[in-house]
Amino acid sequence: DKRRSRKDERELFSNLPDGVSFEHVTCAEEKSLICENTLRNLPEWFGIEQAILDYVKGVREQFFLTARGQKEPVGFISILDHNPYTSEIYVIAVLKEFQGQGLGGELIRLAEKEIMHQGSKRYLTVKTLSDSHPDPFYQKTRQFYYKMGFYPLEELKALWGEKNPCLLMIKSLQHCSR
Repeated sequence: DKRRSRKDERELFSNLPDGVSFEHVTCAEEKSLICENTLRNLPEWFGIEQAILDYVKGVREQFFLTARGQKEPVGFISILDHNPYTSEIYVIAVLKEFQGQGLGGELIRLAEKEIMHQGSKRYLTVKTLSDSHPDPFYQKTRQFYYKMGFYPLEELKALWGEKNPCLLMIKSLQHCSR
């Protein structure tokens, strides 16, 4: 089973680097700036210019958390609400030098906590490049989502085109603590 136990999930968050803080950002311009600066520093994952521009515009109206190291943003998560029961990780990114230190997991955990405060939310989804595409960077991304408790739901070849098959993943929030 690719899922981790609660004990393993707690271990994900115990190795956070010193000096990192997490902040809910409400200013639309600041969200866009953090998003653009972060995504442009991750060309292995975010190499399509139009996608970057769409994310930079899209985060403006969404729930947004950032991880800051020594005052500068080093990662973020943006959440899109679809309906009273389901939210989606619209975009999440952590700078390469901060990956593998628990920041992405903590961003998801904090976002889940916020989502659960809405009361009726039951599911969190995320879209990523499907494993039918051989990209090694997205292989790591999918492994990260598995560790966070997401399961594959459906491959959507038409959404991003045949060359970029989308994998829709889902996580039940009913077992998450508030």
